[in-house]
Amino acid sequence: MDHFPKCDGCKKQFTLKGPIPYLLPCLHAVCETCVTSAAGGVISCSKCQREVNLTDTSLQKDAVRQKEIFHLTVKHRPTDLLCTHEDDGNQAVCWCQECEEFLCEYCQNMHNSFKATRRHVVETFGDTESRGVHAEPVCQLHNPYPLEYFDKNCNISICFKCRLGEHAEHDVEDLNVSADAAKGRIEQHGKNVTAHHTCHQAYLKSVSKVVNDTKNTSSALKEAIRHTFHSLRTKLDQREKELVINLENQTKQELSKLHTVQVTSEGERERCKWTSDYIRTVLRYASNSDFLTLECSIQDRAKTHQRSVSPETHSASAARFNTGGLEKLKSYISDFGSVNEDGSHTLADKGTQTDDRQVTDLENAHKHMLEVADDPTPLTPFDAGIKTYTLETGTRTPVILQCPKLQLNAARANTDYCHVTTDGELVNSPPATRHRDSGRLQTYRGTCSSTPIPLPPAPSNVSPAPHTARYWETHPRVGVVEGWLGWLVLEMGVGEESQVDSDWYVFAQRCSWCVGVRRCGRHQGSLCTRVCQQGEEGECYRNTMSDTRGTQATLHYGVVLDVGRGRLGFIDLNREIVLAKLDVEWRESLLPMFGVGESDDYTVNMKVVSGVDITMTDSKKSLIYNALT
Repeated sequence: MDHFPKCDGCKKQFTLKGPIPYLLPCLHAVCETCVTSAAGGVISCSKCQREVNLTDTSLQKDAVRQKEIFHLTVKHRPTDLLCTHEDDGNQAVCWCQECEEFLCEYCQNMHNSFKATRRHVVETFGDTESRGVHAEPVCQLHNPYPLEYFDKNCNISICFKCRLGEHAEHDVEDLNVSADAAKGRIEQHGKNVTAHHTCHQAYLKSVSKVVNDTKNTSSALKEAIRHTFHSLRTKLDQREKELVINLENQTKQELSKLHTVQVTSEGERERCKWTSDYIRTVLRYASNSDFLTLECSIQDRAKTHQRSVSPETHSASAARFNTGGLEKLKSYISDFGSVNEDGSHTLADKGTQTDDRQVTDLENAHKHMLEVADDPTPLTPFDAGIKTYTLETGTRTPVILQCPKLQLNAARANTDYCHVTTDGELVNSPPATRHRDSGRLQTYRGTCSSTPIPLPPAPSNVSPAPHTARYWETHPRVGVVEGWLGWLVLEMGVGEESQVDSDWYVFAQRCSWCVGVRRCGRHQGSLCTRVCQQGEEGECYRNTMSDTRGTQATLHYGVVLDVGRGRLGFIDLNREIVLAKLDVEWRESLLPMFGVGESDDYTVNMKVVSGVDITMTDSKKSLIYNALT
């Protein structure tokens, strides 16, 4: 059902006989009562909250809404239309435009019978519904001449007499033509507004979808977080039970030992008491001959007691609850599980995220919803105990960096030239005891990591090659013994697995890449740093340290490796420069390599720093980012 429009001032419905509607600049309507009673000459639109100063703005009657009110009255309230010719209260059935009156059936018959009015155009309400109650306007100056022209200069409608008179020199056009043109422009405005309205509808629809998606994502993340932390709590409870069980088992074993000691000691105590009591009896009652007879037996018995362990205060080793790493664990928990916005999201430092093989199936089902999930590139045991960082510099794309826990393979060290200490350092001297292990390196003067770095699966049209950048460091301490004799001090890098024992040093091996420190023939008096790839030497960085006998220094180098993208970089952390960044195509798994020179020339203690032991600074992040981009 059509609804009658309302005044946007007092909210009352417009009626055919009520106050006339006036048009505001915002195209909303107010009634005549609100216009005449506006406080301070200012009227406010309740829909758009716009205020109109009536002293500055002249409002026009809203003829369109008047017609709309008439149409709605004819359609829904025909009983409100009464005859106005005789004011007899009869129901009106038609409208005479020339007389501008509603007519009942009786007045209509009379109207048609008079000679003066019989030619008037009388419209029944069914005919007038589309046009309205208003007759064609006539010129106010030259009544009854109709308005037939439109004066573009004065922007008004005029009649024929006006056209010949004061408007004769103006740009005048036929009123119907001007009206049709205006109608076309209004239609175009309507199309533009409709298109704009459609755009807003589509935008609001997308916003509504985002709202629903955000709520759904939030609900899913809450569920995933709940299951994740439920799993963590389950593991903590399980660990607590394991520790309690271990403590109870240890306690039982210790109590069993103590019980044995207690029983043994009590038996010996009783035997000592029996012997002691008998000796006192002998001393009290025995004769001289008895003393001589019993001395030997009592002596043997006393020696038997004395040969037993002398009783001392027993102190059992107290059980201790080892909380080592607790603070680090608390720190990881504080960093764990940040929820980030999707789209161009940035992952915060994730801390240690080792492979959890006991995670529940339910947790796995929700794992993909969390930003704390592992990187898409699955890391092998080489990366157990990783530390993850997000590298951001300016507006460039952030890079996810993982620092794996890297260990030197002591079993593969070439013990003819070097060994790995119990502290995990590579030293350029043979061990005190050499083991002829068949698995050790026979040619290469150094060692490698414990686990190779596998190549990612081949990319497909569906899924591109996954890649995760890795980073580790070496902090070798170098001392010069006879620097003018030997030329190689140390090297570190990576090589394909089949090439690791094909030559003395990495720089001479095929499919191998490294940064090395050595004596340089061009730069006398200093040890230099070079990057080598597959036997080809790069730029020489002099003054790494002096080659004067007795000189000692600690050097710092970093390796950046992105297997998926085929990017390898070497960093001099002392100089704070990127020594080289190489684009490489690998054919097989890689092994981090570490080599040392002759001990007669230099002393080298090479420490590998990796995983959570790496101190990550902003300048270091920037260097790593530059090596990868």
